[in-house]
Amino acid sequence: MTNNDAPTLIPHADGAAAALRVTIARIYRALRLHTPSGITASQVSVLFRVEQSEPVRMGVLAHHERISPATLSKVVDSLETLGLIEREPDPLDGRVTLVKVSGRGRKFIEAQRDASTRALERALAGLSPDDRDALVRSLGPLERLGELLLCGDEG
Repeated sequence: MTNNDAPTLIPHADGAAAALRVTIARIYRALRLHTPSGITASQVSVLFRVEQSEPVRMGVLAHHERISPATLSKVVDSLETLGLIEREPDPLDGRVTLVKVSGRGRKFIEAQRDASTRALERALAGLSPDDRDALVRSLGPLERLGELLLCGDEG
């Protein structure tokens, strides 16, 4: 192997989960580096979660993000200051606040997705056709794995 070659991990069954975790973390970090947003990873996570669930109650959002309501409030405050999200009273219960993505936030999300897609396209172009085909074939199982993780199912 030359210094330019990436290490090849061929995990055994007992190491597959660890190898997959490391690989996913590396890809995530690389995408964050290629798509600088000017906001923190926590802010990005909350913004994208709001988009998935909007309009969403703060308590529900804190639960989904697995952070305390106080921490979430600080993140939401910062996103609101940046003009990326908006708060509004719940029409069913005026004591409750709903959060939704603003027009500026939607443009931000679109730009982030476009930048990530372009970074992945450039990286995929550097792979062999066989490697690209193998990745495409793995998308179904990876999607199912993600669903299992999101559902809290440990398989």
